[in-house]
Amino acid sequence: MNLDILPNTLFGISLFSVGIILLLSLVADRIDSFQFWPPPSKESWQHTSFLILFRCFLYPLVLLSVLEFDISGTASRYAAIVLGTILFCVGFGFAVRITLHMGWRNAFGEKHGLVTDGYFSKSRNPVYVATWVGLVGWGLIANSILVSILLGFWAWLYLFAPIFEEPWLEQMYGDEFRTYKEQVRRFF
Repeated sequence: MNLDILPNTLFGISLFSVGIILLLSLVADRIDSFQFWPPPSKESWQHTSFLILFRCFLYPLVLLSVLEFDISGTASRYAAIVLGTILFCVGFGFAVRITLHMGWRNAFGEKHGLVTDGYFSKSRNPVYVATWVGLVGWGLIANSILVSILLGFWAWLYLFAPIFEEPWLEQMYGDEFRTYKEQVRRFF
């Protein structure tokens, strides 16, 4: 394979995958009888499709980031890499920590109890907020237009995810979620 087309191929696969996730989520938002995220069950095609599509988004993005990585010799580039690494580690570190606090299965659309303590007492979506910090860091490290576009789609996906998740949470947890929603902000 010609190495010149590899970045564009990885970008295309990643963009296509996140586009399908967004499209299916928007269709589910418009058609009451169709549900994509959160999936109706772990055994559903929606769960399997989401995992496959998200991996087809993420893995090419990681490879593209490695291919596009530039460590030019300027002081500002080194500063951007240091700052980006700090933001990346803090953001994704907290995202993983918060996800583990919530429970991995809860994070992937299974009903295992509404979590309202810890970070969830300050934000209904602290995983998304922490991930945004990590995405900014990733963008600074990669210093690539293609990577930044894909990271922007990821950020956008997480901006709109609560719109798709909250009706499901209301259906699953009823008044408990409605009360929580009134007391705690969506993001900050």
